[in-house]
Formats: sequence, C-alpha cells, structure tokens
Amino acid sequence: MDRLGHLSGRYRLEHVLGHGGMAEVWLAYDLLLFRRVAVKTLRPELAADAEHWARFRREVVSTALLGHPSVVAVYDAGEDTIDGRLVPYLVMEYVKGTTLLQLVCEAPAVEPEHALELTAGVLEALDHAHSHGIVHRDIKPANVMLSDEGTVKVTDFGIARSVDRAGTTLTRTSVVVGTAEYLSPEQARGEQVDVRTDLYSTGCLLYELLTGRPPFTGDSPLAVAMKHLSEPPVPPSAHAPRLPAAYDTLVLRALAKDRADRYQTAEEMRDAIGKVLAGRAPAVTTAPPAPPAEVRHTRLPPPPDPRKERPVRRRRIRRPLQAMAVLLAAAACTYVITGYHAPARPRVAAPTLIGETMAEARSSAQARGVRVQPGRHRVCPHPGTPVGRVCEQTPSPGSQVPRHAILRVTLSPGTPHQR
Repeated sequence: MDRLGHLSGRYRLEHVLGHGGMAEVWLAYDLLLFRRVAVKTLRPELAADAEHWARFRREVVSTALLGHPSVVAVYDAGEDTIDGRLVPYLVMEYVKGTTLLQLVCEAPAVEPEHALELTAGVLEALDHAHSHGIVHRDIKPANVMLSDEGTVKVTDFGIARSVDRAGTTLTRTSVVVGTAEYLSPEQARGEQVDVRTDLYSTGCLLYELLTGRPPFTGDSPLAVAMKHLSEPPVPPSAHAPRLPAAYDTLVLRALAKDRADRYQTAEEMRDAIGKVLAGRAPAVTTAPPAPPAEVRHTRLPPPPDPRKERPVRRRRIRRPLQAMAVLLAAAACTYVITGYHAPARPRVAAPTLIGETMAEARSSAQARGVRVQPGRHRVCPHPGTPVGRVCEQTPSPGSQVPRHAILRVTLSPGTPHQR
C-alpha cells in the first residue's frame, strides 16, 4: 500500500495517519472538492475474507446514517484495484486533533471537569446513534477524537450493530467482539447488546480519563473479561483521592454489572454529568429498604388509662406548646407549597464568546467561572464568522447564569471559500 498514489483517480494519498488490525487510515486530498480527507482502506490481504469485508461495509453504512457533529462524517466509499487485488475504501472527515487515548497518555489523569465535558460529548454522539437504532459496541479512548477546536468526534463504527425496538441485536450471541478493557459483562458472555452496553463502555472511558487507567486490567484479554463479569470496580477516588463522592456515584452506576442498574439512556447519563458539573450529586435510584419484619409486626403499646389524669398545671403548659407546634407545621407546609428553596448559587454574567476560537472561549468562560461545550449543530446566525470560531452561544452574552454552568456554543463551519 505504500506505493499507492491515488484511489479511483480522485483521492491523492499523502501519508499514513494510523494502523489498525484490519485497516489503514491515510491523510488524503480530494482532487474534486479541493479538501483534505481521511481515507480508511481495508488491507488487501483481508479484502477476500467475507467477515472482514462485511465489517468494513457495516462501518460505511452505519456511519453514513449518522449525520451529527459529534460523529466523524462519511463523505464517500468505493473500491479500487491495486496490484490486481480489490481494495475497498472509506472517505471520511479529516479531524485535526488527538484521540482521547493520546490525551490520557500525555496527561495520565485529565482534569475532572474536563473529563466530564469530554464524556458528555461522547454521550451526545451515542444518543444520536441510539436514536437511529445503532449500538457502537467499541467505545474506548482510541475511538474518540478531540479536534483542535474542542469538539468531540466518535469514530470507528466497524463493529456497530443495528438493534430493533425490543433491544435485540442482529449479531450472533456466541461471538465476543470489542476491546477487553472496555467490554461490558453482556459482551463478555456473548449475549445480545443494547444501548446500555455503550453506556458501560462509556463508564470505562470516563474512569480512565479520571484516573489514567481503565477500571480492570489483567495479564490477558480473557483475565480482563472475567473481571468485568465478576469483580466489582474500585471507585475512581481510590486512584484519584481528590475526586468528590459524586464522581464515584456517577461512574459506578455506569459500571453496574446488571444493565437494569445502569443509566438507561445516553441522555440520562449526560443529564447526570450536568448535575455533577453544576455541583449537584446525581440521584441514586435505589428503593428505600423495607422495615424489618419484627418492626412491622410489633404490637403497639396499650392506650393510656383515661382514669389516670395528669395534673392540671401540666395540661396548661402543654396546650401552648401544642399550639406552637401547629404553627410551626403550618409554616413548614407554606415553605414547601410556595416552592421556597435554599439560596441559589452565585450567578455571573455569561461572557461574550462570539468570534472566539474554542480555546479562547474556554479561557474566557473559565475567567467567569463557567464552562463551554460544543452544542448540537445548528445553522449559524452569523454566516460571516470565520471557520472554527464561535458563531452562536446559549445562554446569550450578558445573561445571568449560575457559577459552573455550561455554555453551549456552535462553531462556524465557514463559507465554501473559507473551507
């Protein structure tokens, strides 16, 4: 493949960006649309294998269905004959940035709040994929890009599967696929997957961002898979002692062995992350314990004997106290009914981020005590904004927002001549 110069006469391959078990990713130039792209080519020696061919085709179809700013876009797909062998290829958006795996390697533990923001971006992509009936099945730091503009991009849908509304999968249950360190218990057992499978893997990803290591390690993939099945995860704070308890609650729920005990949707987990970022602990969905049997069946004491009257002086003291209790109870009811709450957290004015790069926006937001996260793709109200700069923000500049709130920003895709 090193001798390869062009694909289909349109894509000029420049150099290899990365290698995988079944494919290579090249930086290429689209000679028709005059832009840089990433081209994934299936290794020629694997192209004749039906299983690898089907997996490659599945990535093409799955990713093409997902037009979302947090999913690496697919532009084209095709086949070309090189040295007498058929080479299928996939043309994708070129993301200039780094993978989360590289981020972890460079900084063994990512700043906790930034780790939550990155994970929220992954969940936004998964929410979109799940709404289209697609389960990724291989969420891990190596499959998540962080662009230079600060946008999270999920890639590699090679082992993704479509699921029907009942949650069943189209794959065989006897085949185990995925990466051992991020494998859900149901994948390790070869069972059917659903959207909660991706949420478990996302919990593993967040665990590694917070601590610099996945929740389970071992001498072999099999040993790691067995730990996912039977060993409870150590709370992240055991490796990062400064983490607040809310982080442990969030991660450990995502890593529940039983799918029913995890977050049920990507949106639910993303909302829980938002609460932690806002300083509110995520809710723990556990039913209150039933009272012990001996308490439920304990006989009540006999009523007092009415013939034994108390002294009159004690009754006179007791009546004012009862009246005071009634007034206090009424005040408490009024407190609840009127919706009165404890004093809110300090509020600040949202900074003006329009026209800034993502790095500048993060710096401006940090100076005000708030955070920035790329939002869902929408048409920019300022079409002249240079590519890669903020063209819209929510809440608007000057709005009063709580400290540590998240501001959603939209980055300009630029005009055709800017691209």
